[in-house]
Amino acid sequence: MSKIFYTSAEYEAAKKQNIVQFLQQIGYELVPDKNDYRGKIHNSLVIRGNGGWYWNSLNVGGNSPIELYKHILMRDYGYNDEKEAATIAVKRLAGAIFEHEDIILREPEKKARSPDEPLKLPERNINNDRVINYLTETRKLDRAIVDGLIKYNKIYEEKQYHNAVFVSYDKDKKPQNAFLRGTLPDKPFKKDVESSDKSYVFTLLGYPKSSRVFCFEAAIDAISHATIKKLNNEDWRDGHRISTGGVSSGGLKRFLQDNPQITEIVLCYDNDATGNRKCEKLTEELKDKYMVTRDKPQTKDFNKDLVSRYENNDEILEDTAEIDDELEP
Repeated sequence: MSKIFYTSAEYEAAKKQNIVQFLQQIGYELVPDKNDYRGKIHNSLVIRGNGGWYWNSLNVGGNSPIELYKHILMRDYGYNDEKEAATIAVKRLAGAIFEHEDIILREPEKKARSPDEPLKLPERNINNDRVINYLTETRKLDRAIVDGLIKYNKIYEEKQYHNAVFVSYDKDKKPQNAFLRGTLPDKPFKKDVESSDKSYVFTLLGYPKSSRVFCFEAAIDAISHATIKKLNNEDWRDGHRISTGGVSSGGLKRFLQDNPQITEIVLCYDNDATGNRKCEKLTEELKDKYMVTRDKPQTKDFNKDLVSRYENNDEILEDTAEIDDELEP
């Protein structure tokens, strides 16, 4: 990454940032705890109502949003250099740069939900026409794969705004996590369903005995990767594909815990500073127990790779495949 600097005006603006609102805006999950907030992944992180904070497991604390976000960048986003992390923290808190194109809209959780308590999903539309059109025509995803995900209730169209709803399930096939994506290309929209547990990942399953998992930031990238495999006349069932909804590793770790047959992890995060750093960090953390490799998209992400393939007029294979009823995608 090229050397960047921040101005005194940016520093002053960053110091005044509401750290709770900022973290919720970028999709970093916090859980209300009386008048405070706790980290969803790191519950030893406590943020007071006045902006003061303490991270018990790290034995650090204070009142500076810059200092807190610096620690989050180093702990969860792969930054190793403290000065660089602090600079990035100032720039982002001041609103000068954002490595992610879309801001995730996220409502604060009203209460923690027990896994035994049903997740309230948005009401279904009478059909999935708009979602199918968006995913297959705009995003260029394989129709048979999309149809399979719809058949097994992993994707559907919500009634009110016709957003695409992506649903993640636990081992007992109970919905535990769901998120919405807009279907209007000119109006990007993202939102998590209230009380979702982000440690449950969206899955595109391979063969039951597969020992390989491909890990993506976004569900559409996971499906894009499988689509590209089909276009290359390769078997996309060669491994499971999961979306962790960003670069947090909590979902990957739960998936590995629930699937002890996994021996190989292929990291497919975005080809940007955050994604590349997280891949390096996860490789170091997991290499002693798993075979860890990287499959880097040629552009920023695999959906952009797929769409550019059509835009560049590459030969696209006619898809005549039907859903394999014996395998849940």
